[in-house]
Amino acid sequence: MEHNKAKPLPMVLLARIKTITPSFSDEIIESFSRERVGSFRVNGNKFPWEERLPREISEEFSERKIAVEAFSALPWVFTFSREHEYAIKGTRAFYDGKIYLQGISSMLPALLLEPKVDENILDVCSAPWSKTTLMSVLMKNTGKITAIEQNQIRMEKLKHNTRLQWATNIFFVKSEAEKYLRDHEGSYDRILLDAPCSAEGRISTKNEKTYGFWSLQNIEKKSELQYTLLEASVRRLAPNGILLYSTCTFAPEENEAVISRILASDPSLALIPLTESIPDSIPHIPGIQTFQGKIFSEDIEKTVRIPPSRYTEGFYMAKIQKRK
Repeated sequence: MEHNKAKPLPMVLLARIKTITPSFSDEIIESFSRERVGSFRVNGNKFPWEERLPREISEEFSERKIAVEAFSALPWVFTFSREHEYAIKGTRAFYDGKIYLQGISSMLPALLLEPKVDENILDVCSAPWSKTTLMSVLMKNTGKITAIEQNQIRMEKLKHNTRLQWATNIFFVKSEAEKYLRDHEGSYDRILLDAPCSAEGRISTKNEKTYGFWSLQNIEKKSELQYTLLEASVRRLAPNGILLYSTCTFAPEENEAVISRILASDPSLALIPLTESIPDSIPHIPGIQTFQGKIFSEDIEKTVRIPPSRYTEGFYMAKIQKRK
């Protein structure tokens, strides 16, 4: 009997990628069928961030014959072959929250937001919480992070995960993000909006679930949701506050178009350049100026797109400051 074959990638998707990122399009398309290495960060709430693994973790990994490599761009991040992932998840280091498995691209939004000690932070779409707990580390467990999650089961997982990570400055709110932003009167020094998206940056031809839902209609639907969340979020920024917008998709409708639309709606908002903030060893591309006849903000090159690679998933990020 012939096994069912995975559905091929939509031709429209492949054609769009060649238009969006022509200089990286071949690498991006090839990455869809190539396995990325795994990565984890050492929990900075339990150990100082250094270029070497803490001794007790290194010794346990050595005993279990788990090989890892330091990721030079981020001294507290280590990579590993996927064949070791199951073994890593069985270590004391993993169960005790001394390490946290997280994609390198997923770390960048929290790092580029640059949360400071004692600040008041809002995490609009907190699940799956990896960015939330990383911000806690960056803030040295001071200040306050308000993390929004509407699903009770995911909320309980978030609470468990934050305890495991020794993240003590996170305040949990069970609410739909749009409702909270609409009804809440407070303001925040910094806001992280890692928006729901079409997830093109995570496509794998080995897993049809990563792209079987893809459609232009879904992109347009996500774009409207993203703008709704972004528009409500910027209203919650304190004067001179900063918002980091991110998606894990390539679609300009969900990225440059959303950012250009919010900039046009509010002259108090300005983009902070991101390209120079990302280590050279992590591939990145400035935001594009046009797509399918649409012209984006003249400042859109201050945003950044991370193409998928051996180490990274596809991501897009924009850093916005409220100037009054």
